[in-house]
Amino acid sequence: MFEKLISKGAVFAGKFKGIDHEKYFIIVGITKDVISCCSVYINSNIPDFIQKSSALLSLQVNILGRKYNFLTHDSFVSCIEIKEHKVSDLQKCRFIGKIDEEDLKNIITTLINSDTLTEKEKQKYF
Repeated sequence: MFEKLISKGAVFAGKFKGIDHEKYFIIVGITKDVISCCSVYINSNIPDFIQKSSALLSLQVNILGRKYNFLTHDSFVSCIEIKEHKVSDLQKCRFIGKIDEEDLKNIITTLINSDTLTEKEKQKYF
């Protein structure tokens, strides 16, 4: 049943190594064998080091808080890198909603057009 929640645009909350708080993340890609998927983090604010780089700043996608009941304010999706997960590992996370098609398309387009992902990653997930 949990595997049915794993779809592009699904938003989960979970704890990750090296992060001292729960992170929201969006599933943006799924492999054909549905064993692994990739995600991007949702951030409340853009970190200073990103604000100082126009290249990294261009990889931040704004999403409006009023569109999603799991957000209390406008946020930013970081498309600098993807986080790869085994689908089975996501069972520790909680499903909190879905983003709409327009935002998902904007995020995926930003990822595909970025220079930060390898061609192998792009082919694997998109």
